[in-house]
Amino acid sequence: MKRKSLLSLALLALVGIGIPTLQSTPNGAPSDGRTGSPGDGGKTCFSGGCHSGAPTDATGIISSNVPAEGYTAGTSYTITVTVDGANRKGFCVSPQKTDGTQMGTLTAGTGNFVSGKYVTHSVYKTTSPAVWTFTWVAPAAGSGPVDFYGAFANSTFTTRKTKVTINEKAASGINENNGLNHLSIYPNPLSSSDMHIGFDLKKQAQVQISLLDMTGKEVAVLKDAYLTSGAFEEQFALPTLTNGIYFVRIQSNQDIINRKVLVQQP
Repeated sequence: MKRKSLLSLALLALVGIGIPTLQSTPNGAPSDGRTGSPGDGGKTCFSGGCHSGAPTDATGIISSNVPAEGYTAGTSYTITVTVDGANRKGFCVSPQKTDGTQMGTLTAGTGNFVSGKYVTHSVYKTTSPAVWTFTWVAPAAGSGPVDFYGAFANSTFTTRKTKVTINEKAASGINENNGLNHLSIYPNPLSSSDMHIGFDLKKQAQVQISLLDMTGKEVAVLKDAYLTSGAFEEQFALPTLTNGIYFVRIQSNQDIINRKVLVQQP
């Protein structure tokens, strides 16, 4: 009897080792970034051993309400994840550049949560199809195409991955019909904490000049004032910045101009 009991315990241990579960954390979500992106080292939910089926490429899983002409900087869009099939399902998605830099801002929806630059399921779903939605605020103008990388699990033994590229809407540029013209920003690249901004204002208006980071997050408001028409020039002392790409946004009534600046401080 004792030998049978030991044998039973051994078999149970082997089963526990040999059959992974959908959950890699208590809520069923992956414990770290596993979207299959280059910035994640190509890792997916298969890489961590929680799922045994090697991922296959898939289409039609990530969709959005971004117009065909592309996203507009600072605009909120709804991203939808749809995973079909039986059994328990989950996902992990991230908007990134190839170096892993997060692009835009994520806000969770029902049944999912945001952790760093990733959005993932908070509770797996068994419906078919399983659908999750979340909000994405597009990054600053000039950011270019954004890749949404995603990894998806359908039961313990089936995993898929995908990449969806969302382009940026082409800028209309500055012309004489706009309220803002002849914009100049220097030095660029910026090697000190002082930046000069100049432009012509066609009509008097409330003008806001802001500094944004690569994700479109506002770093500082440099000026917010009612300006008379004519030439504007001012030198601004910037806050402490890490080296990298930023955007100067100038907004006047319905006109918005965004210009990329590179910070390269010693």
